[in-house]
Amino acid sequence: MKELIVHGPGQLQWVEAPSPSLSGPRSALVRPIASASCDLDRRLIAGVTPFKPPFALGHECVAEVLEVGDEVSSVRRGDLVSVPWKIACGSCPQCLAGRATACTTVPPHAAYGVPAGGHWGGLFSEVVHVPFADAMLVPLPPGLNPLAVASASDNLTDAWVAASRPIAAREDARVLVVGGTESLGVLAVQMAVAAGAASVDYLDDNEYRRDLAVRSGAKVELDKVLDERYDVVVSATRDPQALHRGLLALAPGGHCSCIGIIFEDPKIPLFGMYLRDVTLSVGACNVRPHIPTVFDLVSSGRCDPLLVSPSVVSCDEATEALVQPLAKCIVVRERIT
Repeated sequence: MKELIVHGPGQLQWVEAPSPSLSGPRSALVRPIASASCDLDRRLIAGVTPFKPPFALGHECVAEVLEVGDEVSSVRRGDLVSVPWKIACGSCPQCLAGRATACTTVPPHAAYGVPAGGHWGGLFSEVVHVPFADAMLVPLPPGLNPLAVASASDNLTDAWVAASRPIAAREDARVLVVGGTESLGVLAVQMAVAAGAASVDYLDDNEYRRDLAVRSGAKVELDKVLDERYDVVVSATRDPQALHRGLLALAPGGHCSCIGIIFEDPKIPLFGMYLRDVTLSVGACNVRPHIPTVFDLVSSGRCDPLLVSPSVVSCDEATEALVQPLAKCIVVRERIT
């Protein structure tokens, strides 16, 4: 089988690799048929993250099930499934407490497409091993477009959780989305609208994304001073200064969900946050329990993930398409079941 490997900065190549096999009765083998680029992937390819190559790329996909172990009960060969980015057993104390991102059955940070907790393969590969099929895989409802939910593995669901949780706790929530990455900010706009925000503003200097945000229901012509006016801020930026501005924009009692990955320690206005009794959440989202809700949102037309994924390409076109700026890319391959 072929894997898409990051060999070094800007070096992305399909390589032949041994096909994985079932590791036990709880495992499965799947074939990604719609793999999306995460907003992190271009930085992984460019070599501007702490993760050292070589490693297999990809942690968002819809796949077809090829083979399952004897104890797998939730999926069978031929099913279409979302494959969450995080490797998790579903039965350890952390998983049972809802913290699958901290699963203790596997090494810390074990995930597809990022060598933070070992090498688990990537979701652009032809065949992927899923060690805990029932705990991880989420079957697609009949008729749901796989392309539309290719990012449910990570970005799409992360945007829903980041926006919907604080909005649900605040009546008539005024929301600011701080954009700056390929898709997360625009997706957060869509999810804030779907979650019932009273208003959604979008902060970004990129005209392409500003247009997508307007089409998703946001206002983009904002005042120069935004301090202390928003009940919810979703920070989907990798710019520390933009995060800082978003934190200052929180109204008393507000909440900021930071879902943009910033590797350097940013400047945080802690005293001003203290005076306003605001909260900041940062963390890798446990997407698995929220994916069915995201499926419903897409099926009902309450969000349109394909708006941020205008590029749908074959595997032969992937190495060039995945390094292009601005938009997410979906790599497709034919089903075999």
